[in-house]
Amino acid sequence: MLCVVLASAGCSLVAPQPSPAQRQSMPERLARAGRHADAARAYAELASAAAPNRDYDELQSAEQWLAALDLPAARQALTQVSPAARVKLPTLLALVDADVALTGHDGARALADLARIPVPTQALDAQKYWRLRGGAEFVTGHALSGVRAYVERERWLADAAEIRASREELYAQLRAAAQRGLALKAPPNADPIVAGWLALGPVSLELERNTMRASAALADWRARFPQHPANDIVFATAQTELRAASEYPHQIALLLPLSGRAEGIGVAVRDGFISAYFEQDAASRPRLRIYDVAALSVAAAYNQAIADGADFVVGPLTKDNVAAMAPLTAGRIPVLALNFVAGSVAVPRNFYQFALYPEDEARIVARRVVADDRLRGVAIVPDGEWGDRVGAAFAGELARLGGAVLDMRRYDPTLVDFSDIIRDVLQVHEVKGEPVTHRADAMFLFFAGSPGAARLLVPQLKFHYAGDVPVYATSESFTPDPSANADIDGLRFPDMPWMISQDPVTSRIRDAVRNSWPARTQRRDRLYAFGFDAYRLVPALRSNYFVGGAEIAGMTGRLRLDSDNRIRRDLDWAVIAEGVPEPL
Repeated sequence: MLCVVLASAGCSLVAPQPSPAQRQSMPERLARAGRHADAARAYAELASAAAPNRDYDELQSAEQWLAALDLPAARQALTQVSPAARVKLPTLLALVDADVALTGHDGARALADLARIPVPTQALDAQKYWRLRGGAEFVTGHALSGVRAYVERERWLADAAEIRASREELYAQLRAAAQRGLALKAPPNADPIVAGWLALGPVSLELERNTMRASAALADWRARFPQHPANDIVFATAQTELRAASEYPHQIALLLPLSGRAEGIGVAVRDGFISAYFEQDAASRPRLRIYDVAALSVAAAYNQAIADGADFVVGPLTKDNVAAMAPLTAGRIPVLALNFVAGSVAVPRNFYQFALYPEDEARIVARRVVADDRLRGVAIVPDGEWGDRVGAAFAGELARLGGAVLDMRRYDPTLVDFSDIIRDVLQVHEVKGEPVTHRADAMFLFFAGSPGAARLLVPQLKFHYAGDVPVYATSESFTPDPSANADIDGLRFPDMPWMISQDPVTSRIRDAVRNSWPARTQRRDRLYAFGFDAYRLVPALRSNYFVGGAEIAGMTGRLRLDSDNRIRRDLDWAVIAEGVPEPL
């Protein structure tokens, strides 16, 4: 009866098929809606129909995969393009080839792809060409040519929003170039627009790394280039960043252990804090009072700081002291504690926490191995509570992301010979007269341990014919020493800019601290950076700078505030090459 009724009503249970015209227009509609992966699949479906536009559709599919941030899929789509496209679609093919190369950070390949075609004269193609050309020039270290390409691109942009977006992208490129230490000096008689952009690079770095000195640098740049098109962008960005560096309280209390068992750690943090304090212009510095929580109880030090007029407290440092102080504050004034308390400890709304947390680094490493498409591997961690925490954090994050630790071995930190552990964890098969083999399913080895332990492990991996397994570590395994670190070439690790960045701002501050306290900095470099960033965080927290997900480019990493009022860090990545860390 139901079927009769449906039939009589002219209804159908079968969904109507889209018409050929609808199928042709569907990818564009999906792309406009921001559904780039769906658009890429739709273009691929059109291409699979053996239509005369097959190569065009495959190239459009590749472009949409790039927009969906799926580089492997874009590369796969390119493999489906026929050789005839070089003749039929030379411009589109070159632009997509270059985009794929640049997305993979191969600037030289991108420039070679663009060199296959003349400079386009059609507006959309010209916009893409000059953007790709500019990005590739920056990646290959040619900042001057990169700036010229972006300036040329503006000639092809008619929309004000597009022009602003292009300038913001160029500003970001210059900041990244300054971080890498590229030459940003304009040649004699350079176009003033180009010269102004190049001069902005060092200013952008001051704004990012050391905002305490950025106001003077920015004022000087604006005086030299008052009509420069970057003024509006720079001023808006700078105002936000300067606000995060200027809203200091009237008086800060710094609570640290400056005697007793934790004296060395406390002194290093104090000296880093004071280094940042003196980076600030004297007229705008807050009052600073320092309290030794090894000589006074935490409660006594905190209450004395309040009585002395503090309106912001930084510290204490040890876990026990932080846990003891949390219930005392009752939200009276903001506190930046220099460690994390257990999740079970209740803290007031304006109680913030900042720590160099090894578990966070282990999770960062797990995210990197997954990003490198290495989902399964093995781990070697030291015996003891530290090794347990780091190993568990790494394995947990890897599992959350769909990977797996196939095997984990622990070692005595005094161990010198790792041979048995290497043979065991990597299932090394050594039979006289036969090639040495190891397990093929291990795509990486995660190592946690000291620099000395890493310098023992990595050469022994090579000795046991397992040097082809990529080794990832936390920053614990690195300390600057080019001669000794030649033994760990190939080691990949995340670390703070203070330790591995060579940009001029970081280098100047780091060198000044090391020169001021040469006997104390060698073993506690990271703690000086920790103290430096603690000072920078004070105005950022007071001004609610972090609302909306904003970050600070600190000496200890890119700093952000999570929902639990904890400062989290993102680190830079490096690989050891000839004993020296090189950016990854």
